[in-house]
Amino acid sequence: MKKTPTRPEINQSIVFTYCDDLDLASRFFRETMELEFVVDQGACHIYRLTDLSFLGVCCLPDRPRSQVGVMITIVSSDVDGWYEFLTSKGVKYIKNPGHSEKFSVYSSLFESPHGYKIEIQNFEDKEWHKRNIKV
Repeated sequence: MKKTPTRPEINQSIVFTYCDDLDLASRFFRETMELEFVVDQGACHIYRLTDLSFLGVCCLPDRPRSQVGVMITIVSSDVDGWYEFLTSKGVKYIKNPGHSEKFSVYSSLFESPHGYKIEIQNFEDKEWHKRNIKV
């Protein structure tokens, strides 16, 4: 009987977004959000979110043309701090920081210059990532 291979490890993750104006999108992540700029691939720029997670922004002719159904969620213990930090830089929020009983999170929501929804979120259960949780 043939042995089923084990799943290879996942070392890091990058979520790529797409835009029409790479300079505008990149300025937002670099200057407004103050994310660390780690890789310039010409048509794509990659920013560090954590040691193992990254956010990329690309301007490519064959890129997806819709942001519908995509939300970037950044987990942080300081949702209010992010709100104060970003509103001081002119970011307009769609949803001010608040509690969601349905999802057991405290979160806020804004839009990037290229139309992606970005949520800053804090889970009430600090062990959320260590087990399967029903909310």
